[in-house]
Amino acid sequence: MDLFLLLGTGVYFCFVVIIFSGLLFRKKLIRPESNLPPISVVISARNEEKNISNLLNDLVNQSVDKNHLEILVANDRSDDSTGKIIDRFASDYSFIKTIHIDKKHNMAPKKYALTQAIDNSSGEIIIATDADCRVPRDWVKSMGLLVQSTGKIVIGYSKIDSSNTLINEFQKIDFLGIMAANGGLLTHGIVCSGSGQNLAYKKEDFYKINGFEPVKDQISGDDMYMVQAISSLRGAIFNYDSNSFVSTLPKKSIKGYLNQRVRWSSNSKFTLRRNPLFFGFLLSAFLANCCILYSIILSSDLSIFLITIKFFLEAFVIFIGSRLFLTSVSITAYIIWNLAQPIYIPIVGISGLIDKYSWKE
Repeated sequence: MDLFLLLGTGVYFCFVVIIFSGLLFRKKLIRPESNLPPISVVISARNEEKNISNLLNDLVNQSVDKNHLEILVANDRSDDSTGKIIDRFASDYSFIKTIHIDKKHNMAPKKYALTQAIDNSSGEIIIATDADCRVPRDWVKSMGLLVQSTGKIVIGYSKIDSSNTLINEFQKIDFLGIMAANGGLLTHGIVCSGSGQNLAYKKEDFYKINGFEPVKDQISGDDMYMVQAISSLRGAIFNYDSNSFVSTLPKKSIKGYLNQRVRWSSNSKFTLRRNPLFFGFLLSAFLANCCILYSIILSSDLSIFLITIKFFLEAFVIFIGSRLFLTSVSITAYIIWNLAQPIYIPIVGISGLIDKYSWKE
């Protein structure tokens, strides 16, 4: 048992080295200015009356030609004012379309809502975000040009819009670490995941993978599935252009934050067959934190050694990521985040394995 945990820890440390080397030696991409083909932005919204207006205002003010842009919002059975807000925008702007979903479908809710939006779209390129996000003025242009020039699925950066509370800073660092890992590993050809808050791909590729039909019963994980499925056809690329960076709101409570992480973790068990390398990375991270927790419980001298190596290796990743993604990091929050991982990662990993989370139904 001890040897197995130590082996997992060693593998994880190797993955971390691969991540920060991937961030340092990422490919510099030149996106030639050209005329974009028709683009469709798709959004699933359920009870987002507090957020949807901000996002739609951002989209209305995009720098691209509105004659080649459409925005499709699938109102997924909202029982607040979300539908009315979207309809008001649609009446003011001809390129905004509302799709009202009144009944639950046999496909998982968000996947069905996104499918309805894509099926009703006319663009050659699909760009997806979430209803509680904010996007910069050149977001559509940056994501669309990268899809057009590479033909690959484009993974965009998403960051937590922090308000300087400890729980928000904790979430910001955690999310930065996840996104940095995705980008760093992708440089070395290891496709992990992305965030549904910021993805772009060709519409034809969505249908080539049969949409969400193969995973229609999985409540979450639409973004991970999309990245891995389309990348198997076309490849994947990370967008490091600051004009493409999206921000999203943090969870308001520790319970909400942990529930989100458990939900994400629940999808890891499906990656063994689809993407063994990604599964190996997730498993090694789990084992490394279990090993550190185990050594602490046993009061082993090894614990200080492992904690120190992990602390500084991950600090390199967070430091490089913070510079690349223009995301400030609190040193105090980083210390707390790093030292808390041997406790919360095993809990989140095991809870995800047995699907102990809730979801908007």
